[in-house]
Amino acid sequence: MTCDRTDGGIVQEPAKFNTLLGYAPGNVPVYSSDYHSADDQAFPDRRAYRSYIDGIFMGYKWQCVELARRWMYLNKGCIFDNIPMAYDIFYLRSMRSLRDHALLPLRSFRNGSLRHPEPGCMLIWEEGGEFEETGHVAIVTEVFADRVRIVEQNVHHHVWAEGQHYSRELRAHISEDGGYRIECSYDDAAILGWVIQTDDDTDAENFSPLDAALLNLQESSLEAGGQVAGKPVVDKLQPEERAFVAFMGGYRLTKNSQDQSVYFRMSESAMKEIRHASNEMHVMFMQATDHVLENDALLERFGFPRLLWPRLRQSWNDRRNHMITGRLDFSVSEHGVKLYEYNADSASCYMECGQVQGRWAELNGV
Repeated sequence: MTCDRTDGGIVQEPAKFNTLLGYAPGNVPVYSSDYHSADDQAFPDRRAYRSYIDGIFMGYKWQCVELARRWMYLNKGCIFDNIPMAYDIFYLRSMRSLRDHALLPLRSFRNGSLRHPEPGCMLIWEEGGEFEETGHVAIVTEVFADRVRIVEQNVHHHVWAEGQHYSRELRAHISEDGGYRIECSYDDAAILGWVIQTDDDTDAENFSPLDAALLNLQESSLEAGGQVAGKPVVDKLQPEERAFVAFMGGYRLTKNSQDQSVYFRMSESAMKEIRHASNEMHVMFMQATDHVLENDALLERFGFPRLLWPRLRQSWNDRRNHMITGRLDFSVSEHGVKLYEYNADSASCYMECGQVQGRWAELNGV
């Protein structure tokens, strides 16, 4: 996000990408993330944007989550799980100490909570408006009765005034019942609340443990006569669907006549767990692949001819973000979500999973 700022009637242009804006408490540097001004020679590919400290991946330069993760690492020696979006931090239940690998509890408090924010906690914005799709995260550095000070990246890109150790201030007020509410400076955005590392769950959000039974898939069957016997209006089908119908002898998911009316249902809770697992595992696989390609000894184990290594690495650098889909194979049951493998699928597999099954359900009124 690029925002020009007006101070005393003077419009300040955003500082160039990678410019040091100032230092947050703990001597943590905060940088400009005005991507439009990034130097292509200094940052020729996406790998150049990856941020590491002590070999640990912090995120991408200089996104909001990268600063939150880096600040926690440098000041508290802790790191939180990979998350797809900034607002997902609000739903994390723990972070890991890198000193002894212990899991430390995280508690989330809604904006307006009786438990006030405190320096070092993470302030979370909901997705939408100014923070469309991603949400936002900042670190609270000071708390007053009428305002808080925060440090953040990827909002304003201006060098801080001399002696300033925060990105901006947000107005706040304490209600009659003692609740603390922080005002969002954007009309189209909203603050979810704050996340504190503490054992005390008083006034924290209650994220009830998932009922394990909700992870079980439920076998169902079409009612008698419900199976359309694979006779949709063929001339309305796409060419690939017509090929599928010709091969299967109808719009069926199996050639086994005993199973043609059988299907499985999944709860919304199970879908949510799979979404979370898919996002986290995808990031882990991408990081693992990057690590292997960077390490000759590891890459050697995969048996690729050394002649191909430069081309593999170049392809990875150029195309790793062009990925559209992938298929993770999970076992889902009351025992949890277990990953079997990550597949690089053919077009026919994607068509069956993403198109045929949906059309089959539509034709059968499922």
